[in-house]
Amino acid sequence: MKKVIKIIGNLLMVAAVVFIVKKFVDMDVNISQFGSAAVIAALVISFAVQTAVLVMGTYPWLVFVKALSGRSIPFSAAMPVYTQSNLYKYVPGNVFQYVGRNKLAADMDISHVDVACATILDVLFCVIWTAVISAALLGGKIADLMGKYGRNILIVGAAGIIAVIIVILLIRFKFRDKFKEYISRYSKAFEKGKRGQLAKGIMYYLLQNAVSAATYFICLKLIMDGAASAGELAAFTGAFMFAWIIGFVTPGAPGGIGIREGVMMFVSGDSYTDRIMLFVLVIRIASILADISAFVIGRIYLSATKEKLREQK
Repeated sequence: MKKVIKIIGNLLMVAAVVFIVKKFVDMDVNISQFGSAAVIAALVISFAVQTAVLVMGTYPWLVFVKALSGRSIPFSAAMPVYTQSNLYKYVPGNVFQYVGRNKLAADMDISHVDVACATILDVLFCVIWTAVISAALLGGKIADLMGKYGRNILIVGAAGIIAVIIVILLIRFKFRDKFKEYISRYSKAFEKGKRGQLAKGIMYYLLQNAVSAATYFICLKLIMDGAASAGELAAFTGAFMFAWIIGFVTPGAPGGIGIREGVMMFVSGDSYTDRIMLFVLVIRIASILADISAFVIGRIYLSATKEKLREQK
């Protein structure tokens, strides 16, 4: 089983590299756009913060994995898997980055169901806190955006809920004993003594999104170069984060490609079009570089921990 997972992982990695290169080519970047010190600063800041966010994004997911599996799993084992699977998001389908995390189940000899459920919780709370912060930043403009995109969100949300209910019912009746076993085990994760750790994992998404929002705000301020007010910058930041949710629930739009520009320009009207396009381009390039950087850090960290274990032996 481990060999099969490794082969699939290698194939996905090759595919991810191909699509990353394709994405860079499709951007058709004009180097002259990066002639400004402010734009370069925005690129560097976004790259650095997004890399840190990706690496540390392992933490809340690992909290859920440990809680559901009842196993003590080291960060050193989870982080390389998390950062590698993150690259799979460039493969069309927008699901492989989540499926790839199940390599941890094979590596640590734990249930694939535990890792899959932890990933579902990870996505759920990430979406919830992104929605909360984007709504707070958008203020009254959230009503306009919901009027335009709310139907898609409701349809996909309803379809997702129905699918989950159907899967749960099928598992319950087809694998009744196994289902009861998992429910009994998962209920222990919410016992009084363990709730604090789960709460830390859940609240981490608030911190993560707050850091990301602050980063986008600073980058927007640099690129706008004083042309937009603080209130407008806050609304644009909220729109950018709201667009991630739209892109997440839109089939065939991994990472919200093209959607972020549309949502931000819907909020700004005809104002700042060129600067918004440049901002999205800068964040997108920084995001790709951060994904690659986080993967490299994960590989280096994995090699270092393996070497340390050998020395201890």
